[in-house]
Amino acid sequence: MGEMAGTDESAMVVGRVTQLVGPPGRGEGVPWLFARCLLHAGRYETLGRDEDIDRALSDFQALPPDAPGRAKLAAILAELMLGSGTLFGSPRLSWALALADAADGDPDPMRHWPMTCAALRAGDLMVAARESRPGFDARAALHALDEYAALADGAPPYADAVESARLAVRHLLVQENPSVSEARRVTDDMRRFADRLGAPAPPSDGDPREGGNPLRDRGEIMRLMQETHTSALRSDVPAMARHAGQLHDFALRLPPGDPLRGQLNQMLETLRPLLAMLGADVPGQGESGGGTPPSEADALRVFQRAAAQPGLSDVDRAFQLVQLALAELNLDTAHSVDDAIGHLAKALELSPAHDPRRTYYLLVTGTAHLGRVERSGDPRSLRTATELLEEARDAAASTAHAMWTTISMPLAQAYRLANRRDLSRSTALRGLRGHAWGVLLESTPDEMQATARHAAEDALETARWCLSDDAAEDAATALDAGRGLILYAAAETRDLEARLTAAGHAGLAGRWRTARAADPGGEVPVDLRREMVAALSGVREDGTPVAGPGEGTSQLLDPPDTEETRSALRALGADALVYLMPGDERDGAAVVVPARAPATWLRLPQLNKSRAAAFDGFLTEAARGMTARDVRDRDSAVRDARIRVPRVLDGICEWAWDAAIGPLLADGGLGLPQDRPARLVLIPVRESARVPWHAARTRGADGTWRYAVEDAVFSYAPSARLLCEAARLGPVPLTDDGLIVADPDTGGAARELSAARLEALAVRDCFYPRARHVGRLPDGGPGPEGRGTGAEVLRWFADPEGGTVAHLACHGIVEESTAPGDSSYLLLHGGEHLAAERVLDVLVRGSGRDIALAVLAACSTGRSGRGHDEAFSLSTTLLAGRVRSVVSATWSVPDAPTSVLMFLFHHFVKEREMMPADALREAQLCMIGRRANPAAMPRRLREQLRSPQASDIASWAGFVHIGR
Repeated sequence: MGEMAGTDESAMVVGRVTQLVGPPGRGEGVPWLFARCLLHAGRYETLGRDEDIDRALSDFQALPPDAPGRAKLAAILAELMLGSGTLFGSPRLSWALALADAADGDPDPMRHWPMTCAALRAGDLMVAARESRPGFDARAALHALDEYAALADGAPPYADAVESARLAVRHLLVQENPSVSEARRVTDDMRRFADRLGAPAPPSDGDPREGGNPLRDRGEIMRLMQETHTSALRSDVPAMARHAGQLHDFALRLPPGDPLRGQLNQMLETLRPLLAMLGADVPGQGESGGGTPPSEADALRVFQRAAAQPGLSDVDRAFQLVQLALAELNLDTAHSVDDAIGHLAKALELSPAHDPRRTYYLLVTGTAHLGRVERSGDPRSLRTATELLEEARDAAASTAHAMWTTISMPLAQAYRLANRRDLSRSTALRGLRGHAWGVLLESTPDEMQATARHAAEDALETARWCLSDDAAEDAATALDAGRGLILYAAAETRDLEARLTAAGHAGLAGRWRTARAADPGGEVPVDLRREMVAALSGVREDGTPVAGPGEGTSQLLDPPDTEETRSALRALGADALVYLMPGDERDGAAVVVPARAPATWLRLPQLNKSRAAAFDGFLTEAARGMTARDVRDRDSAVRDARIRVPRVLDGICEWAWDAAIGPLLADGGLGLPQDRPARLVLIPVRESARVPWHAARTRGADGTWRYAVEDAVFSYAPSARLLCEAARLGPVPLTDDGLIVADPDTGGAARELSAARLEALAVRDCFYPRARHVGRLPDGGPGPEGRGTGAEVLRWFADPEGGTVAHLACHGIVEESTAPGDSSYLLLHGGEHLAAERVLDVLVRGSGRDIALAVLAACSTGRSGRGHDEAFSLSTTLLAGRVRSVVSATWSVPDAPTSVLMFLFHHFVKEREMMPADALREAQLCMIGRRANPAAMPRRLREQLRSPQASDIASWAGFVHIGR
């Protein structure tokens, strides 16, 4: 009742003042008009009714431009509108900006006006981003927002409004140029921002003006939308569904008439059918929160309604039409594709040139026409598809655009269908650069992996096109472009300060140094990473190329050409690099780059999907079993398969000879030596990375088995890029000091490895007497210089005086996953995980020391936990970190025979001064009885060598060499 009485009294005062205002044009009425404007403003501040602020704005508009106090009145009204918390979703924003223009003319502004003005201008930028306003530049907007943040000076609510706008613009940038790292950073920043704003607004039955910060709602919604987008970048559909459910719950908490609730429900109505198509659980159907996933017809109707709703701007309607078209393309019938193409054409008509999503619309439309070509063979559709995709590529401009590769691959396919094969190959090869660019911008291995998830398949498809054109050198380039991108990014971002300075970018190098000094263990901001990569790759920061579209001016985005690879092979004393490329339903192939001849290739009919699918499963079983009672794996269940596994491996090795190694060694046209064992570097592609190619075998004329390792010296490589890097760095002399890790006590996380402890002591005493010995002694006591913790191992890798060799005899674990976290790790003292990611980080950011040799005498240390073609393992991270040679295991290896093999290897390296690849070969030949055993071998190890188990393939073939 008191509030009602106050309202009545206020109305009476306003009425009396209105009588005094008089008709327009009477100067004596201006003060009363001014007073009434203030009264309406006061009522709005008290009651929060929109009609009061509208009346105040009407009175302000009626004031003469030169009315005394008008600028300050403008500031007061703008401050009130800003305080409502709903201004930036309201058509009154234009009024608020007009008020800001008027208030800016005040020669003596009120104390808070600069902060109010900064918040208003920031909000306008946020709306401009959301509306894709002509001329809007997101990066320029971020620079302006930095200035507004300085004016707001951290004071709420002004600084909150500026930060809200900044996050909205960053969200837009991530949508336009997807970066998993930046998406994660924006999500984290949004979460911190929402937490700082305090409690959310009350449920729908509360007073929306009390109990919470209105910006909190928008901050929470932005965060959840960003979480959904980040999950989509990772292809994490369950997480997308979970975040959509949170958005649904949030919408239910808002008042029924709240515009924000309507916007959320509209967005969710579009998101639900998309999630249903992806096979995810769908958050609440409709306001009830229940229901079942929609049928295809129901889902299509949702998109149709969204595209037909009245009042949409051209930009928004174009977006909805494209969503509808994508749903129609998903149905994949002739009729639905025709409908989709019609809707896409209309979307392109509506989409203005400045719309940042137009490039994507061109891509989708061109790809839809290409699908029609492949369905019907219509040449008109092929011309249209080609023109649209060329326009999309021109709009993308360079490898720096997030969709560069996504556009280039279908465009290359269009050129192939038109029989323009040279242009098709060059377009696809240039397109693959986009994968390298994207990975270089990411901060962590799991984010790099998410970005590179299609790189290997795009590279393999390009290589197949090249081989069908008999272009072997192009095929080699394509295959390497899709390999080991995480390792490549780590190698390329090492020594950046020196490289930038040498390239004439001293200022940029200084900013890099400052950023690292400010946060030594943290991440460099994505914008700074982008600027650095752009400077080194010949692409401007805004994404436009220095040269022609997509050409660039540096080798940063390209794998080495075949001449560089040949030069590296000669420096390493190798005869050829061989990519083993499995087929699907088609034949496989070996792409061979000889050290002194042009690249060539060999068709391998048996290296195809029908056999490959089987052997990968067999090797998984082999990794769980082996033949030995004692296995360097933490799981005791691995012993269960020790009877079956020999037969499995025998069959795989016989198939490996017939499928690849036999034809490869027998083909005289490949340029391999015939008078001595060939020295081969293998890069097995996709699932063929699991096969022990050096253990391939065939029956000799005398009926005995002959192994590939008898006829060739085998080394492996994660990519030609890293092979060339190893050759460029040059050799490191091997000394007698280093690090020996001997079966640390895992605290029950894994079984003990008694032979590993014996092996480690023998290796140290016989070959590296000055090495640090950590872990355990043969009797189980602690090592003389430590218990084998992760910190001890990492300290050694970071110590410039630590020595030149590391021998790690312990447990190794691989957990294949694309999720963040450890993918491959050593199990050390107390069950601690020492992950490949941590080792790589220390080596890349550390002293830049040179290490001659690392021997990972642990299970699966040569196996990638981030996909076969990413080749990201404990062994390859060491190679990327400047270790010259690495020996590691590709599966679970038996404890006792491994100790024998390791002693033999070090004997040939140190006593016979062999290169590591040759030393490993000699040790393996000893294991199968083709070489005499050294007399210096300790008695206990010699006894193990006499065991029949020592010659089993499982006992020696799991170890491989990479590097020099």
